[in-house]
Amino acid sequence: MNTATMMLPTHETWHDYTKSVQLPTGIRMSYMECGTPGKKTLLLIHGHSDSSRIWRQLISLVEEDFHIYAVDLRGFGQSDKPVQYVYSMTQHAEDIVAFMDAVGIQSACVAAHSMGTMIAQTLAFSAPKRVEKLILAATMTHMHETPAAVKELTEMFESFDMQNMAKEDLQKNFLPFPENCADPGFPEAFFSTLRLLSGAGLAAAWRGMSVTDNRNFFQFIEAPVTILWGTEDAIFTKEYQDELREYLPDADFITLEGVAHEIPNEAADVLADTAKKFFL
Repeated sequence: MNTATMMLPTHETWHDYTKSVQLPTGIRMSYMECGTPGKKTLLLIHGHSDSSRIWRQLISLVEEDFHIYAVDLRGFGQSDKPVQYVYSMTQHAEDIVAFMDAVGIQSACVAAHSMGTMIAQTLAFSAPKRVEKLILAATMTHMHETPAAVKELTEMFESFDMQNMAKEDLQKNFLPFPENCADPGFPEAFFSTLRLLSGAGLAAAWRGMSVTDNRNFFQFIEAPVTILWGTEDAIFTKEYQDELREYLPDADFITLEGVAHEIPNEAADVLADTAKKFFL
């Protein structure tokens, strides 16, 4: 069995080393495979506006312990970006199952962030045998949005010209505190990947989050769950976490003092330590 660690690309060469696979769900999905073959499989699912590269810092800390697959979701990174009104969480989860089938993953430990946690939840209750354990970083049961907020946010995303948006506007809208990133190479790389996206795709993904409510389906999740939340998270606040405790009472909750929403960027070391202790 080959247990040599696969090379982790730099941010500058990330796109040169991603692979892709055609899925029966109709898209070609891009992904990064790295870590150590023969070790436990770790599947990483990113959030809204992100891609597989958000996990680079985490991967660098756990690559000797896991065989890692980090996907680019439908509409993001280098994966196909079909024109749709909604990228639903169910559709994303179906993509993930098809991806696992395509690359030969029977089951995996899954870590997800933000929007990706809604996809991971859906995966865990709809295909429970595929998820061994589950880490949800900056998560929720459903979006607490008013109709006016949904309209405002989707119209805002639809108006974005990602290819021509000024860097300072990219930063303001998608990474307001780049200085908090544990990986100093991430911000510039992130901005370059953002330019691969479309405003319509961002709106479609946001609608997918907005129409999802997983509360009644948490009861069907069989995998043990650990939830990480930063006390400075202005998106999924304490109100969201209190609700999660109600619907996932058996989950382990880890509170990160002084950490905001971008846990993979801000607290990769804690996330890595949690993954090793929980998954291994």
